[in-house]
Amino acid sequence: MKKAIVTGATGFIGAAFVKFLTDKGIDVVALGRKSLAEVKTSRREKLTAAIYINLDMREITSLHKRLNDFSWDVGAECVFFNLAWGGVAGLSDLDVEAQMKNVGWSVSALEESVAIGCSRFVQVGTMEEAFTSKYLELDHNKHNEYNRHVIYSVAKIVAKNALALKASNLNIDYIYVLNSHVMGEDDNKDSFLQVTLQRIVNGDDLIFSSGEQIFDVISLEDIALGYYLICKTGISGEKYWVGSGDPRKLREYVERMYNLFPSGKEMQFGKLPYNDIVLSKDDFSIANLVKHTGYNPAMSYEQTVKKLYQTLFN
Repeated sequence: MKKAIVTGATGFIGAAFVKFLTDKGIDVVALGRKSLAEVKTSRREKLTAAIYINLDMREITSLHKRLNDFSWDVGAECVFFNLAWGGVAGLSDLDVEAQMKNVGWSVSALEESVAIGCSRFVQVGTMEEAFTSKYLELDHNKHNEYNRHVIYSVAKIVAKNALALKASNLNIDYIYVLNSHVMGEDDNKDSFLQVTLQRIVNGDDLIFSSGEQIFDVISLEDIALGYYLICKTGISGEKYWVGSGDPRKLREYVERMYNLFPSGKEMQFGKLPYNDIVLSKDDFSIANLVKHTGYNPAMSYEQTVKKLYQTLFN
């Protein structure tokens, strides 16, 4: 891989991945729906070594024209990495129409990648698909499990399958990527563990579900490494999970976080209900990724939490 086009480049993960690639000497075109002036400074700085094009995914079929403006030649070893995905009220909204538009835009991105001469297309899914695949198998006359991410993740699954068919027809390498929960500096999402860290540090009451469900956390640095290795040496037609390789019970992540920043408040597990699918450690397996790319995550969970802490409280 000598060049890359990355959509969703102004996001928490996208900006970090663009910087990882440019630090490796990869020539990158970064695409985002915001103008650079609208991008927060910490993320904008990560894009400085890339060519940035303000392009909404609904306009992705005009990419070839925009590249001509920069005299940017795709060349023979260019990977199109599709991170972009949107919603009306955040990624995990319940708006079916908005979510399904992403499917069409992803297919258009694949078609455009072929038209401009990219050699490989990588689509990023979501961890929620692991829950949703099992959720959809339930008999809801007998089960009442609920997952607020289900519409979002169903649309991701539809995109995965549509892209596989289209890639086969267009004869382009296609890889699908899933990943564990990503933690790192510059994250503006109200994820459970980030909110928990804030509550611990602020001395708030710590009331949780039992926390027995299996979970996995990966650092921002390690997700960028995993993505890079997939782009470089991943096998076409494969699906890869990028994670820590060491999934644990969710309560263990809370307890390890608390050990770093003890507040004196009692951790009250089992006080809140949990009504969702339970995953197994095998659902978070990175064996395929390790086998095909040599991936070896470097940052410990404790190191990752400390970096997040510095962002939130320094």
